[in-house]
Parts: sequence; C-alpha cells; structure tokens
Amino acid sequence: MAETFILQMDNELYIPQMYCNQRGFTHEELMDFVNRKGITEYTIISVEEEIKKYELQGDLCHKELMSTETYNFDTWRNAFQDNNINGFSLPRQVANNEEYVDDLKAVFEQYCTAVSKPAFIYEKGLISDIQQNCNEIIGILQRLIEKDTDSAEKHLKQLIEKFMNDKFLVSELDKSYSFRGIAPFFDLQIAGYRDLYERMNSKELSFFRARTRTKGDTKDISKIQHILHLPYEKKEFASNMRFSCSGVPCLYLGTTSYVCSKECNWNPKQEELFVSAFVPNEQGSKLKILNLTISQALINGIYNKSCDVGGVDPRRTLQLSMLRIFPLVIATSYRILEVDRPLRYEYLISQALMKAINKMDIDGVAYLSMRGKNEFQYPHGVNLALPAFDISKDQPYSKYCEMFDVTSPILFAPQAAQGVKSYINAIYTKTDVNGQESYLSKIDVNGRDIFYGDTEFANFDDFLVSENTHL
Repeated sequence: MAETFILQMDNELYIPQMYCNQRGFTHEELMDFVNRKGITEYTIISVEEEIKKYELQGDLCHKELMSTETYNFDTWRNAFQDNNINGFSLPRQVANNEEYVDDLKAVFEQYCTAVSKPAFIYEKGLISDIQQNCNEIIGILQRLIEKDTDSAEKHLKQLIEKFMNDKFLVSELDKSYSFRGIAPFFDLQIAGYRDLYERMNSKELSFFRARTRTKGDTKDISKIQHILHLPYEKKEFASNMRFSCSGVPCLYLGTTSYVCSKECNWNPKQEELFVSAFVPNEQGSKLKILNLTISQALINGIYNKSCDVGGVDPRRTLQLSMLRIFPLVIATSYRILEVDRPLRYEYLISQALMKAINKMDIDGVAYLSMRGKNEFQYPHGVNLALPAFDISKDQPYSKYCEMFDVTSPILFAPQAAQGVKSYINAIYTKTDVNGQESYLSKIDVNGRDIFYGDTEFANFDDFLVSENTHL
C-alpha cells in the first residue's frame, strides 16, 4: 500500500484532480505538483498517519468497493468534513460553587478535545487560540475568587479585544444577530429569503421589562420610573445579579414578556406581573452590544464544510470566530442550585465582563436566559443587559433609559392584541417562507414545544407595543 498525502497551502487543502479514484497524492505526484506550481511554502499531511493518530473509522461497507488509497482518503475526508461539535448544550446546571469550577475545567478539556480533530486542526492557530482562551478564562475565574479583580478585569479586557473587529460579535444593537438573526449580514444570507431578511431588518425592534407585586399589595408601580432600574439614591438596594453586582443597577430587558416573567421567577398564584415595552430610538439603535447568544446549534448550523466550494467562505470564518469565543459563553452560562452563598461563582466572570466592556466602548451584553431549557430558546429567550455605571446624584437614571421609548407598566391580564405586533411576533410566524412549520417560532412551556404566537404572552407583547405611540 502506497502512503498518500494532502497538501496544505495558505490554509487550504489540495488533492489530485482524480475523477474516478479520489485519493491523496503519492509522494511522486506531490513533488511533481509542488515543482510545477513553484510552491515554496506548504505543509504535507499524511492520510494514513492522520487515520492512525485520530483513530478514524471508515465505512466498512465500502471498503471492498474501493482501492486502499481511496478508502483511506474517504475515511479521512469524512472526518475532515465533520465540522460539528456536540455535548455543549447550554445552560449547564451544577450543585454548588466548587462543582462549577470543577465542571467548567472538565467542559473546557472536553471542548479542546472536541475541536482537536481533522475538521479543525488544519485551521491556522485555531486550536492554540481556543486552548489559550480556555486557560485564560480559568485564570480569570481564579483571580476573581481570590478577589484580585483588577488583574482579572485586565485579562478579560484583553480577551474581548480579540473580537472587537468582528461585526457578528460586537455590533450596533440594530444590527445585532442577537435580535435580528443573520438578516443584517448580507454575506451570511441564504438565497430565496430576501423578502424575509428585508422584513427582519426594517421592522422596529421591541424589548420588554417586568416586575412583580405580591397580590393584595397596593403599592403603586404604574409609572414609567417604576419599571426602570433603581435610581442612584436607591442603588444600595441593587442586588447581586448575573451581569450586575450589588450596588450597581442594571437595565435588564428581554425580547418577550415571557422571558421577563421567567427572569422574575413570577408565581402567578401569589404575584401580579407588570410589564413595559421598550422600543429603541435612534440613539438606542446605535448602542454597541457584545453578542454572547452563541450556541452549539448556531456553531454547527452556520457552516457545512461538505458544501464548501473553495475560496473565502464567510460562514467558515464566522464558525471559527464563534469557536474561539464559545468558552466565554460557556463560562457565563451556568445555573447553581445552592441558594444561600455569600459569593456566587457563576456570576463572577459576567460581572467582571461588564466592568471590562465599560472601558471598551461597548454598552451592553446580549445573552440567552439561564431560565430556559436549552439554546433553542432563541429568539424568544434573549436578554439584554445595560449596566448603569453612569448614574450620579445629578443623573439618577442611566443615559440608556433615554434611548428607548417606554410604555407605562401594565398588569398582565392577559390583554387582547391591538393590531400592532412586536418584533418577535411579526417575524417569527407559525410557518416559514416555504409554508413549513417554523421551529424557531416555538418555545418550551412545561416540557412542550408550542408556537409562541398562541400564548397569552404573545398577545400581551402586541398589546404593550400598541400602547407606544411611536409605533
């Protein structure tokens, strides 16, 4: 059996142009190709060595139908085209702080192993970047546990700086994947969906914010200031939350009243739910947002290597970028069951992150709710966090509050829709452009996937945005 080879040059892979018998280059063919093309800088990959190194298994049903060289190449190619990662569904749930640290280390080790395969190992710098980012995040967490916050925030800032020029990960709110999907990114759009993308880009975004009141309580919470973050004079009452620490208010918004109710841990039997609609104005639309709504499903679905026709593929570039930032998403996507803890480890990195981006011309963070079952809660379960670092005695509310048209808080009854639709309800209809049932339009309610438009929350969303005269 002759050993065969793949040629890697400029981060691209080359094989002989064989119509009937695809295989790698023989050594003689390889040297002839290199000499004829005048290639001076290249890497040689042995097909047989890769099969042995990664313990690749071919399709035994095809083995007798192929030459040994073709079978080996087919085995390697199938592994090379398998650019999916599995086993990293979020959010993750652990019992206590110590288990969070141990589990995060184990998941990072699993993740580094998952990407160390033929689909990714030939991407220049990818594996080392991912390993470095994982190690960096563990180091940041350790510094935060030891209360070395300045050093932790410095390293976190350096980590985020790697992604500052990636418009998919850092963009204006009105052009963020977190809220408009891939519609703002022309080079990612799929043929045949032009009208849908135009609607997704032109329809005004809508967000919601909720608070609860115990039934029987007569405290007035009907004014707009009652739904905003705590003002400066009450900042000491700001609690320790995922993307904001004690004493620092934060304007948390959600893409649906449903996710807001989940974040409030609303108990309908004991509490009333008050919700307001927040519609970004011209200033609000330009807020710079860090996109952490990256999921295993998105990474796997954005790019199919088997369909790659060569050249620079923006979807491939994006997948590699998301693979690099995914460790940060994982680290900030844990729920810890233990309640009474003086220090909530799962909040440490996300809270430090908000302080770091405050120094980087980034206004807030978009992320998937930790109250959801899995990553398939997108787009109904997306949250936006805008920290109020700018409040003072002379400015009791953050400038961010002025960047939205806000309705007065309204008691969830639920009310009937009034003709105007929220962004989610207008875009994510029951069927897609092909008339097929739309999976993205469903949410998990008590273990059942149902169309969000059929819920009372969807009607309430429409009612709320209809109260905003700007719409």
